Amino acid sequence: MTGRERVLVAFRHQEPDRTPLFEKLIKLPTANWLLGRPHAAVDPEYRMERLAAGDWAGLMEQTARDIVEVAEICGFDMVCLPLNPPEDSPRPVKIGAHTWRVGNVIQEFRPGNPWVKTWPASGHGGGSPDEDREAALVRSLEAEWTPPPLDESRFAVLRHGKRILAERGLDLAVFTACYTMGVATLPEYMFRWFRERPDLLHAFYERRSEEGIRLAVRAVELGADIIALGGDFASDLGPLISPPDYRHFIAVRLRNQAEALHSCGVFVTNASDGNLWSVLDDFLLTAGVDGYEEIDCAAGMDLAKLKARYGERITFIGNLDVRFLLTRGTPAEVQKAVFACLDQGRNHGGHILMSSNCIHEDIPPKNFWAYLSAYREYFGLE
Repeated sequence: MTGRERVLVAFRHQEPDRTPLFEKLIKLPTANWLLGRPHAAVDPEYRMERLAAGDWAGLMEQTARDIVEVAEICGFDMVCLPLNPPEDSPRPVKIGAHTWRVGNVIQEFRPGNPWVKTWPASGHGGGSPDEDREAALVRSLEAEWTPPPLDESRFAVLRHGKRILAERGLDLAVFTACYTMGVATLPEYMFRWFRERPDLLHAFYERRSEEGIRLAVRAVELGADIIALGGDFASDLGPLISPPDYRHFIAVRLRNQAEALHSCGVFVTNASDGNLWSVLDDFLLTAGVDGYEEIDCAAGMDLAKLKARYGERITFIGNLDVRFLLTRGTPAEVQKAVFACLDQGRNHGGHILMSSNCIHEDIPPKNFWAYLSAYREYFGLE
């Protein structure tokens, strides 16, 4: 089987020749370690330098090329080709060591680290920043809304990636995220709206849902096979909002997104970290999705239990622990966990091996390589 065939068979709950392998995001330092040079998708200062030089087009092509090259090095069956920043984004200006001004914000980087510290570039008139932003958003949501034309420049990485896959003769499934329904990233004032202004919150999520559909449908037209929906909304203690609020504001709109994309002939997933047991039926069934990614085993989301409960309907993408195992474990412990995860996920498809979120900055490259080596050993690929 090709990688794409393997992924699609898993989503159809048939038995592939082996469990598909995938990582949707590999950050520094592992990304640069794999390539032996800056990875254009995730090395922030490399990106800033290219954008400051006015090379948006070249950076988008290099981003796609680096993503595909890493997928080939790792032996992935699926590649994440994300939506990218638009071509008319503000050009960065370097104002100090590892510090840049981008439009109205200042961004500061730590060398070799993907995290960015951001703050406003200048003051403003009137009330506090949150009060100003809330007032502006209220005015926007209370006004009539016509969706703006799609910015085709946001699909540059997807376009380049599809071309590069064809040039390299790689038949990999294409995964594109359109996360428009998250909660964890809401500003503080919007959490008040769940009780004080539900009308505004419904309007906000309705627009986000429609925007997600438009972006995702276009991604499918350009060659995406799997569309990722949702967005973070939980912690180890459970959801950040009540189960009824998740159902009424989020899950019903995810179903609208899923139905629109199913009519395009693709599979869709829902994503969030955290302990989701209290909302899992809504997260998976009410939402009408085909897959569950970011399975947070450290928060109690056990793959064997999930497979037993939803295995006939849902494909599980995960769930190697990135908080403890891959950050602190020995290569032998990583191998044991990979074998166990593959054992739990097998039978009638429905499983793609991936970390519980991403290969982040605290994961030593040697542990990531131990994970890949264990996968290959399990299936006799070495």
